[in-house]
Order: sequence, then C-alpha cells, then structure tokens
Amino acid sequence: MNREQYMANEQLIDDVQMLYHLIRRASHPVKRAEMTPEQYWLLRLLRRRGTLSIGELAEILGVTGSSVTTACKRLEKVGFVTRERQSDDERKVMVMLTEQGNEQIEAWQQRRRAFLQTLLVPLDEEQQSTLQHLLERILYEADQDGNAPLQ
Repeated sequence: MNREQYMANEQLIDDVQMLYHLIRRASHPVKRAEMTPEQYWLLRLLRRRGTLSIGELAEILGVTGSSVTTACKRLEKVGFVTRERQSDDERKVMVMLTEQGNEQIEAWQQRRRAFLQTLLVPLDEEQQSTLQHLLERILYEADQDGNAPLQ
C-alpha cells in the first residue's frame, strides 16, 4: 500500500468513526442522558432474551449482582422492569421487561431509524443499494473473524 492509499484508508476509517459517533450522539438514550449504559444494556438484554435472573444478567454484562440489582431498582421505579422472587428459591430474583419498558425501547429504535433515514436522503437509489451491499460485506467479514457486535 503506497502513502496515497494509506492516507485514503485512514480518511475512510476516520469518516466511519465520525458517522458512528454522530449516530450514537443523536439517537442513543445514554448519550441523551436518559439512563446509564448499564441500564440500557439491561433493557436490551431483557427484550432480546426475555426474563432473566439478577445473576444471569450480571454474568452476561460482566458486572456484580449488586450492580445489576441497583440498576434494576431504578428501572423498576420508572416502570421499565418488574422484579419477582422465585417461589421455589426466595434468593433468586427474576427480572422482566414491562410493556412500558418495551415501548420505550421501541421509541428509541424509531428515533434512531428516523435519524438514519435522514442521513440517506442525499443518496439516490443506486447509491443506497451500493452502500447496503458494502455494509453487508463488511459485517459478514467482521462476523467471520469473530468481531461481530454484541448480539
């Protein structure tokens, strides 16, 4: 790779990073100071996987059970989750996403989609198709290398 190619590659990487940060800042509830990162990931996990125990959430997130308990208490206060003790084991607390929590996640996703659609307006149909093809290829390669984002 010659210097000119290297500089073009660096500029592309910088542009992708700037786009990523712009999207996060404009549409992410954490960046908009609506909640902590841990609370956000708790809600996403519950939506994706359903009811989980405090211990399961802590293990998946790589944090302590007490940290998850604190986050869940705050989310419960605003009506996004409910917590229930297991009838067969009082020590085990299960956490469930409420309808209000599900609606909030959907609202965030709709806000993000709307913002992303405004970014695509300057591109014609062919350019959008090309962009989609290139992004799919990049994501496929990242997944093959084990670098796919958290599912």
